[in-house]
This record gives sequence, C-alpha cells and structure tokens, in this order.
Amino acid sequence: MLSELTKTPEDIQQLDQKAITLFYKALKDGKEKVNNIRLMVVGMHGMGKTSLVNNLIWEFRNKTHTQQPLSTEGIDIHRCKLMTDGDWCLDEELKRVKYEERIQKLVCNNHMSKDTNSATAFNDETANSNERITSTEDRETQTQTEPLQTFKESLALQTDEILQHGIKFAKKMLETTSDNSEKGKALLDESKSEITVSVWDFAGQTLYYSTHQFFLNKRSIYVVVMDMTKCLEDVVSKSDGIGIWCGLVDDCTYLDIFKFWLNAIHMNSDYQSGKRTIKPTVILVGTRKDKMKGSAEEIEKKMNMYFDDALCSFDNNSPIFEHIYRSRFLVNNLSPNDSSFGELQKEIISLAAQQDYWDEEYPVRWIHMEQTLDKMRAEKLLIVKMKDVEEQDLKNVHTLGKEELIMFLELQHKQGNIIFFNSGKLKDFVVLAPQWIIEAFKCFIPHNQKIEATVLKDWEEYKKHAILKPNVLREVMKNSPPYIHQYEDAVITYMEYLNVIAQPLPNADALDAGIPHTYERVREETSGLYDYNPKMLNCHIVPCLLSRAPRPIDSFTSPDKPRTPVLAFVFCGKFMPPSFFHRLVAVCIRAWPISQERDQYCLFNGLAVFDLNSIYTLRIWYIDYIIYARIVCCSENAKLDNFVWRIKEVRRTLKKSLKDFVHQSSPVFDEYIQCPDMKVSLHNKGLFRVKQFHYDTEISCPVCSIPHTVKRSDARKHWFNKMLDQNDTDVEVN
Repeated sequence: MLSELTKTPEDIQQLDQKAITLFYKALKDGKEKVNNIRLMVVGMHGMGKTSLVNNLIWEFRNKTHTQQPLSTEGIDIHRCKLMTDGDWCLDEELKRVKYEERIQKLVCNNHMSKDTNSATAFNDETANSNERITSTEDRETQTQTEPLQTFKESLALQTDEILQHGIKFAKKMLETTSDNSEKGKALLDESKSEITVSVWDFAGQTLYYSTHQFFLNKRSIYVVVMDMTKCLEDVVSKSDGIGIWCGLVDDCTYLDIFKFWLNAIHMNSDYQSGKRTIKPTVILVGTRKDKMKGSAEEIEKKMNMYFDDALCSFDNNSPIFEHIYRSRFLVNNLSPNDSSFGELQKEIISLAAQQDYWDEEYPVRWIHMEQTLDKMRAEKLLIVKMKDVEEQDLKNVHTLGKEELIMFLELQHKQGNIIFFNSGKLKDFVVLAPQWIIEAFKCFIPHNQKIEATVLKDWEEYKKHAILKPNVLREVMKNSPPYIHQYEDAVITYMEYLNVIAQPLPNADALDAGIPHTYERVREETSGLYDYNPKMLNCHIVPCLLSRAPRPIDSFTSPDKPRTPVLAFVFCGKFMPPSFFHRLVAVCIRAWPISQERDQYCLFNGLAVFDLNSIYTLRIWYIDYIIYARIVCCSENAKLDNFVWRIKEVRRTLKKSLKDFVHQSSPVFDEYIQCPDMKVSLHNKGLFRVKQFHYDTEISCPVCSIPHTVKRSDARKHWFNKMLDQNDTDVEVN
C-alpha cells in the first residue's frame, strides 16, 4: 500500500479522512522528500541575535558593516539554501536553480531506480512526456485507482522556463551517465540532500511577545541567545522594555527572560500529550565572547557554568531539560571568520535531521504552487486574496483544484510558512509573509505618530485606557504602511480573531438610555470568527495595552456579599504567557458588558470586571502562572444557587477559551478551587485541585487559621455540576 511505503507527514495524519485520501491521491503523480529547516533565533533584545544571524548567512557576513546592526522590529525572515561547502546563502538569486534542481532530482532518481539498460528508453519517453514521475512501488497502487493527468505529461504542455530547464538538464545528465557509473551515482546521491533553511530573527522587545506564540511550533529548531556579560540575577532595566507589555514581574531578571523563552518553546512543542518522545530542539548560544576575560578554556568553562546555573533553576523533573541539545556555542559576533559559526551551522543541520519531520514526502505537483507563492513574495506581496491564489493555480503546470489547494495552504500554515485560516472571512486571505501579522499588531502600539489635532483627545484616552475609537482607528490605519492600510478589513478581522482587539457590549443602562452603537462580530462557535451584530459598541479595546494598576483584589470581592469560591486555572510548569490573560479578557469583552465605576471601564493591568446581569459580576485576574475567577453578587439577599446555571456557563467559556489558545493535544493547565472559607484571596494559597475530589470527599485546609476540611460538595457547589460537564474529558463523579 502507498501509505505504508510513504513517510506520512504528521500534519497529514491529523487531518480528516477525506483530506488524507486526497493527499495520497496527489502522491500518485509523484512524491519527493522535503527537508526544510525552520530556525528560530530568540532571546531578549540587545543580546546580539541579529549579529549572530548576519554571521550565519554568507551575504550578510561578507558585507562591510560600519555600524552595529539595528535591533529587529517584529520578525525578520531570511530564506537560505546550503552551498556546496555547507555555508548558507540567501535564495533570492537561486529561486530558479532551486526549482530546476528539484525537477532534475525527481526525474533522475526515478530513472536510476530502474534497470541500468533503460537510459535510451527514458530519453525517448521524456521527449514524448508519457512517463509518470513516480517511484516503481507506486505503479501497483495506481492501476487500482482512477488515473490522473501525470505531472510530467503536464510539463510537456507548458513553456515554464524553470521546469523545462530542469527536464533538459536531467535528460542531458542521464545521457552521459547511462552506464550507471559511480560518477552518476554520486551526482544523484548529492541531489537527494537538498536542504533549505528559513532563519527567523525574533525581536527581543517584550511588547512583541504577545504575538510570538503564533509562530513558535514543533517543527522548529531554536537558538536561544544570552549575553555572557550579563549576570543571571541582574534586573533588566525598565527602559529595556520589560513591564506591562509582556506581564513579567517588575524586577525581571535575565534569568526570567531565559526561562520565559524555554517555557514558551516547550508550551508550543505539542509534546505534552505524552504520545511522542521529546527530542532536543534548542541550542544554547552565548555572545560577547570578546568581552570575557581569561584563557580559551576558562572562558568556555564560564559559559558552561552560566547555562548550567540557568537550567538548574527549573524543577528536577522539568521536561525543559529534554529540549536542550548537548552542544553549546560561544561566539564573538565581531569576528565573522570565527570557526564557531560554521560549527553552529553544521550542528543545526545535524539536529534537524534527527527530527520526526525529516524526509517527509509530499506530492511533486505541489512544487509549482510553492514556486507561485515565492514569486508573489518576490513581488513584495505580504498578503494576497485567496481568489488571486486560485487564479495562479489555474495557470500552473498541474492545477490542484479548490480542495487540494486548501489542503496545501493549511499544511503550509501548520509548518509556519504562511498564515491561512480556512474559516469565516479569513479564508478570503492568504498571508504570504507571517511577519505581516506582527507589522499589523505594531500599528496598534501607540508611539510617535503624527495625529490630527481633532483626534488628540481620543488618542490620549487610547494611550491611557486602551479604548480605540473609530477616529483613532482611522488615524492608526492612515499612519500604517501601505501593505497594512490597503488591507484594513483584513487587519481588523485578524486582530479580532487572534484576540488582540475586541469590541465591547453596551451595558444595560446604556441600552436603556439609547446610546448609539453600530456593530460587532459575534463569535461563530465552530470557527472562532465573528459576524456582524448590531448590539456592540462602536469602539475597540486592546487588552495588552491596559496599563492602569488595579486596587487590591479583596476590594473587588467584598466578603459580606454572596460570592463563589475562587476558581483558579493553574498552568503546568509554573508558566503562562501573559498574552493568554490579555486574550481571555478580549473573549470576555465580547461575551459580557464591562463593569463601570465613575464612567470608567473596570479594566486594569492584570484584572477585569464584567456584568453578568444587573446584580452579578465576574472578576478575572492573574498573577504569574495562575488565572483566577470569581463571581460576586452585589445584593445581600440574592442566592447564588438560583444563578448556578450561569456560573457553570461562565466556567465553560473561560476554560474553552484557554484551551483554544494552546494548540496542544493535552491540557496545559489544571482547575483548582480556593478554600471557600478564606476571607481574602491570597495568591497560590489554599488551592485544591478539582480532580483530587474525584477520589477524596474532603481535604484538610493547611492555610486557614482554624483547622478544618473542605468538602467535595462545597468545593464543587457553584462552578461544577455534581457530575463534570459532558464536554469535559475528566472522570465523572456522582
């Protein structure tokens, strides 16, 4: 069977049966092994990441630099190819060669797998375009299915210069090696090892951390960069961008930054399901070697001690250790000829070759669509309409058709090459350059824009309270680059889909007073997108920009009023990207009206309050790696038991949203209930894991001053049914 002979990409295995069948059908016209490396260079800004990237790429390394490279803004992506000596060079000038060689390889490898006396027959068949470019073992399967127009037959009908050059070169090479000589074998063996490297240089400024989780994935090799002249315990200056943007603690240290990146890499690795063994994907690199004192041996020892101390800050059983590659590197970015860069290049290739996705096989007929996307990028197109991609597909050597094209784009999205959501209004766009998303996000960060005087008052409100009114939004778009404001509708749609911005609901008083409103996008349950609804206010909120400090949490949850116990979502590994809370606030903004005090929204840096109805309010807040929620009633006479159906609905919304933020096959957080007898909610105190009540009917509380136990019925009384919700995967308890 074809499925047994083909190394099926894991991303394909996760699709539905219809898509899998379509994939194997496409393979019957020929398949090729694909070895693309996605290299992520991450770390705080000022660590030397961009200089390191420049020394890894031939063109940048050989340029004369009169000044230090500027810090990366967002993400810079450099697509490279391996040269014969193992060095990396940009592929802008090699696009034609890249596609020629892929066709040459496919034709030649197919021929060399046959009888050594068939060279003349191959040449005749190539001229007539009658032979399929498939492996011998595929032929048996093909005879049992409806035949497709072959890839090679299509080539004969095209004048595409790249593909025709590939066929001509392959034909000529086979004519000169028809005796299956050692020289011919060597040429063909070399052609099997084509490798491309996409180098992603991430901005280190923490205000961009809200978007990075959209790009980190399991198909990446990571280089985590640290400056060896910075002590791990040193506090990073606020001028370096630490603070509310990423939610890290005020006295954030360089060790905190190091742990943030390793935790973020692990969270997005999708290894937590336990179905796959974690393979090393992280290479640790120290910079500023030229600033370190001592002999070469002493400097090397200092570097190893530095990383050892940083890694020892994790728990003994932390899965983080399994991600770390054995080899470490210490570089001097001011010495481009340092041998460390060549050694690092080789280790990156070696590490990538050990990953599960190495040598995965994909249909040959997809080559031309890859070329089409490359051509669009070469024309400086960052985002295009889906209809334009479909039109280009009709012009290609082998038309994929709507269903196969969508599958191709979805796989490209999973691999991080493009951004494509086949849902709602977003299915009308294809983001060719993933950094476009960050460029769009950057437009919403207030900086020194030229603002019209008529907008200044609302602009100041935006900077202070993160309220984005239509006139301010117009200014934001007007000041954005052409490739952003030309796609204003797409920008808004993407930012809403990614929960970067959200339009609020009017409160009951506003509706009664007839305050004007326009529309909002109501979330479609299956797609996560939004459609127009006339109930929403005509403004947006940008949660990640909320900077107002909240009052103490107990002032929002008065102990003399009816209230639920505190529900806590505790993230595994003691790590939660702060952007998760910002995105959860966006979800809540769409779901319930924002509470107001003195005509101001109760939205703060790390805390938000929402009106569930006229007397019940929801408070959500977070500290470190825990998100808390509590429902409070302002009426002393009301009974929570009469509102329990709504409380459960709130929990389901919060839990489902957090699960959606993490594309994992297993949960990355656990639900806890804080002791109902605690008068004031304390961070990470008196928390009881809900699942523990599956087995224990009551558990003693070690926090309260008076010894007591927490009963199962009290812990689950409001937030949970007697049996867990049917859509939960936990064990049900009566």
